[in-house]
Amino acid sequence: MKKIETSSLIGLGALGILFGRKMPGVKVIADAERIARYSAQPVVCNGKECRFDYVTPEQGQPVDLVLVAVKATVLEQAIKDIKKFVGPDTIIISVLNGITSENDIEAVYPGHCLWSVAIGMDATRVGRSLTFGAEGRIQFGEKSGEMTDRVKAVDEYLTACGIASEPCNDILFKQWSKLMVNDGLNQAAAAFDLPYGGLTKPGPAYDKMLEAMQEVIDLSVLEGVDLPADNHKAFLESMAPTFKPDGMPSMRQDVLAKRPTEVEQFAGVVRRLAQKYGMPTPANDFFYEKIQEIEANYNK
Repeated sequence: MKKIETSSLIGLGALGILFGRKMPGVKVIADAERIARYSAQPVVCNGKECRFDYVTPEQGQPVDLVLVAVKATVLEQAIKDIKKFVGPDTIIISVLNGITSENDIEAVYPGHCLWSVAIGMDATRVGRSLTFGAEGRIQFGEKSGEMTDRVKAVDEYLTACGIASEPCNDILFKQWSKLMVNDGLNQAAAAFDLPYGGLTKPGPAYDKMLEAMQEVIDLSVLEGVDLPADNHKAFLESMAPTFKPDGMPSMRQDVLAKRPTEVEQFAGVVRRLAQKYGMPTPANDFFYEKIQEIEANYNK
């Protein structure tokens, strides 16, 4: 596998900004209208202006690496927009939340994806401004767990960029672990309108959060991923003390900004997969219905 030298990025939300600003020469894919808007109002990250090199989908040429960092709600269009940037040897990495984006991308560009997950970020985006404490890292690997040359090439590239890189031989386990966290923390914060401080206190939100995380654990066993039975409690015990009490996960940020949420990638996916096994998902049913109701009332 040759060294990664050229890259493109699609999606300038929190993760796109966090990682993209460290990728030298990265081409940011956007339509002409969005490019005009971004150029008129540049991204500001922790008070520092970030300038990017923008290209339209039509201007694309094959690159060594494509980083997909859009919201899941616009993934279908993003898959179309990266077409000219994908050559025979292009590697695609998706840092979308959930466990389904790689399958969607692979359906169009078979053999190009590494499975991945971004963790450890502490970022808040308001409009074109992003503030963060922790930059996070990208965990990635082959779905099979094999440490291939392309896994090594991506590790070398990300490390050279100054992006924390973690090649994994158990990437599905890592993805499901984050799904468990998002299914609980993100959805509870959005449904109960609470920051991290409120989520870690005993009460209805805390209870429902744990129930939803337990459902992901139970489903992972049925799917052959086998998250430990106490995975949710171990996570909260180790990570809750590090949360900023007034901080909030991305789904609550979306709700407050009246943006479409990723409820389909969290509760929606859990509900659909659980149906195969006749497994009830009352906590995820609650979150799914509640968050859909919140979105439906955005303009009222």
